[in-house]
Parts: sequence; C-alpha cells; structure tokens
Amino acid sequence: MASIDNIAGWREEYEYLEYGDGTDAATDDPARGVWRAHKNKFVHGMPPKPPISQVLHLVEVMLGNEETRSAMKELSDWWDLLEKKGPFEDDDPEMALFPDEAVQLLIEFWQWFCFKAGYPHLGQVFHHVAREVANKILQGRLPGVHARETEEYLLQNYSLFVSADDEGASQ
Repeated sequence: MASIDNIAGWREEYEYLEYGDGTDAATDDPARGVWRAHKNKFVHGMPPKPPISQVLHLVEVMLGNEETRSAMKELSDWWDLLEKKGPFEDDDPEMALFPDEAVQLLIEFWQWFCFKAGYPHLGQVFHHVAREVANKILQGRLPGVHARETEEYLLQNYSLFVSADDEGASQ
C-alpha cells in the first residue's frame, strides 16, 4: 500500500478502493468499507474548516510527485489558455485541448490523499482550493508551498473553507 511519504502505487490503491477488483473478496474487504465511510462522512451538515497546513500538505505532495505535478502543469497550461483566449464554447477547437485525463487523475489523487492522510473528504477544499494554490505556485504568482504569502493568500481568499492552523482545528 502506498503512504503519504511514498505515494508510489497510489493509483492502483485508489482503483481498488473505489472499484474493487471484481472478486467477492474485494466486495467484502473492510478497507473498502472504511474508504466509503471516509468519503461519506461529511456529506450532511456543515463541513469542518481544515487548517491550511492540510491544504498545503496536499499541494506539497502533489507538486513533489512527477505524475501529479505533470497533471497539474497540464491543467495550469489550460487555465492560462482560458485566461488569454476563453471562455470557449463546447464546439470551439480549443476545447480539444482540455486535459480530461489530468483532471481525472487530480480528482482521484486528492480523494486518495485525504483518505491516507486522515483529512476530511472535502472537494471544495482539497480539490478546488489546493489546485488553485498549486496553479499559482506553478505560474509564479505565489512563491512556494511554505511561503508566508501563500498562507496569507489562503486565509484572505478562502477563509470560508479553511482555518488558520492556530484556530484549534484538528490536524
């Protein structure tokens, strides 16, 4: 099994947890039950506001891995094109450049990452906010994962979704 410190094999583990392997043993595997429970834990009610350190942890791992960094770079390049020439209609030729596979990989990765790290399964935070921060780092608009400016950006722009680490949120 992959871990947060060594994410090799994360995709295979994600595929198994999400879809199983087609056997009866996979259907009854308690690990898959834990996975489903983790994903469904925050479906109802007001979700928690995780500390920014959790978001930055995801960004750091995502940008530190060749596969996920490459996917993030593809998405960042798309956002650049969209900013310069978009928005595009569905039949515009530029839509063929949309990085579907990269987006799918990033969706699967954040879900797996939050499960492994024990972080809440919150798409608005760990998918959207983390991708936004990673994009700004890749574009040079933020200086880096551990820069004070990055933390300030998160708190200024996403305080509805995240909290400062010293606000008592569990890590």
